[in-house]
Amino acid sequence: MALVAGLIFVVLLVTALLHIAWAFGVTWPARDEQALVNAALGVEGASRMPSRGLTLAVAGGMIAAAVIALWGANVFSLPLPGWICMAGLATLTAIFLLRGIVTYLPVPMPAGQPFYRLNRLYYSPLILALGVGYLVLFITRL
Repeated sequence: MALVAGLIFVVLLVTALLHIAWAFGVTWPARDEQALVNAALGVEGASRMPSRGLTLAVAGGMIAAAVIALWGANVFSLPLPGWICMAGLATLTAIFLLRGIVTYLPVPMPAGQPFYRLNRLYYSPLILALGVGYLVLFITRL
């Protein structure tokens, strides 16, 4: 399970670092802020990335989720009751699986944003894989 947790940790840590860079004005991998908004948010009419504080909060949540994966695989221990780990794993399983599945529901999406194509091809499959990883960690702790 350490391998599953390690993969989850690396993916979420890299993604969190990218969000931290975005919070401080880096637009990579897009050419400018508007292209990044179109690829990362997919919100019609949006012209700016979310605030620095909100983007850093998202990055912090990703780092916390990454740590829970390692804790759930007993890579290290925290001085907290085991039920907190189980609750965290169950919650993260639900969040990632639901977020990944919703992309493929038959709901009309605006076609003009690159986000929707990228979401179907890359973001959601990765999110589903993370959800399955959390599910495996949860089941092995039962």
